Amino acid sequence: MRRDGKRVALDEAVRFAPNDWSSVEIRLLECSAEGFRAACDLRLRIGSPVSVEMPTLGWLRGYVTWCRAGEIAAVFEEPIDLADLRCLSLNREVVLARLLRERAAAHAAGRDGEERDLRGAILRGLPVRSLDNQG
Repeated sequence: MRRDGKRVALDEAVRFAPNDWSSVEIRLLECSAEGFRAACDLRLRIGSPVSVEMPTLGWLRGYVTWCRAGEIAAVFEEPIDLADLRCLSLNREVVLARLLRERAAAHAAGRDGEERDLRGAILRGLPVRSLDNQG
């Protein structure tokens, strides 16, 4: 998934078709206008065509960009409007817990850049209360 656009952290079960004759349930972890990242135990080749059924958008076609350690990422054939995903149920606590686990795994594996990106996502997801509003 390209890292230049806005990404939304998710925890949403969706249907995923790795080919034209079958589909499985996967868990969306992140989405941008250009693509998505998901928890998926399938082994897929980079460049393989896939489809994902996105809430409010229906089936969207894309191509696998990477596949590792129980996750995949894919780019959409056509960019989507993230505003159309407003019906996805976001649970901040679940998303933050997942991000913390991913950051710990990145740290343990020595993937410093990934750990830094995850730290930023965690900080952006934390509820912050303004000091000005304290009585």
